[in-house]
Amino acid sequence: MDRIRRMLGCDLYDASNYTGRGVYVAVLDSGVAPHPDLRGRVVEFRDFTGERRARIPQRGMYDDNGHGTHVCGVLAGNGAASRGRYRGIAPECLLLCGKVLDRKGGGNLKNLIQGLEWVIALRKRYPVKVLNISIEMESDESIDRDEWALFKTYMETIWAADILIVAAAGNKGPNLMTLSPIGECASCICVGCHDGDYKGKGSRLCNEYSSRGPGRDLDNRISNSKCISNPLKKPDIVAPGTDIVSCNYKYALSPYVAKSGTSMSAPIVSGACALCLQKYPGLGNQDLRRMLLNSAQDLGESWSKQGAGMLRIDQLLARKVV
Repeated sequence: MDRIRRMLGCDLYDASNYTGRGVYVAVLDSGVAPHPDLRGRVVEFRDFTGERRARIPQRGMYDDNGHGTHVCGVLAGNGAASRGRYRGIAPECLLLCGKVLDRKGGGNLKNLIQGLEWVIALRKRYPVKVLNISIEMESDESIDRDEWALFKTYMETIWAADILIVAAAGNKGPNLMTLSPIGECASCICVGCHDGDYKGKGSRLCNEYSSRGPGRDLDNRISNSKCISNPLKKPDIVAPGTDIVSCNYKYALSPYVAKSGTSMSAPIVSGACALCLQKYPGLGNQDLRRMLLNSAQDLGESWSKQGAGMLRIDQLLARKVV
């Protein structure tokens, strides 16, 4: 994360004044493990998979897969176990974590819908401003149309409640129109991966397989129609996603682990949004979306690959609300 913070201008003078303090971010993922970098800042946890009742006797938050803990560290880790080196983008924001993925990282639309319903209910107690969904929907071929309609309704309800939804584009690229159905929703910021000048450590860079736009009319897809109407400009933005070092759910073995994918890119954007919301607490999600995209760095790629461009945290925080 130290490399990512430098790359995106997160530690430049003005940007370094903001840490996400006081901003509530919801995360729907595989849960979150107790980790020193997140201690005291996970204010709510809910398990929608039922695994804890079946397999894990202890109470409290947990993660039996690791994906969610890594995502939370990217977004909000304070680097306590690394003297700050691997701190996340918004190291003082507050987290509300819903477990919708099982120990194998699998999930279903029903659990995700329950998680969305929970986020809506949380608004009665917490001023939730951002929702991160680093989940890739593998296929839309078997999606129940009624469940999909309910899912869309909850996504739209959350967006209408002035919560910015940030979703991973998926890792099914580089062919066009390979976006995760979640990221294709109009009521979210769809985040693809681009690693800029980073050369990697021998593995593929995630911008080589980051899912591509444009978005498609999901209702037509669910009904197996070949008609593509009202194609959406997706993804919205890109952020780094290869070899991202963040919190390891097996902390006793090693406090940090490197992971790659658009799942890592999304919480970088969510963290940037938390910083911006600390600076401008009254900012609505429509204005935040506009500022986010207008401050992105054009990489000279097609929109279907880069969206508006690379996230630039320094430029985002330098913009004035008009």
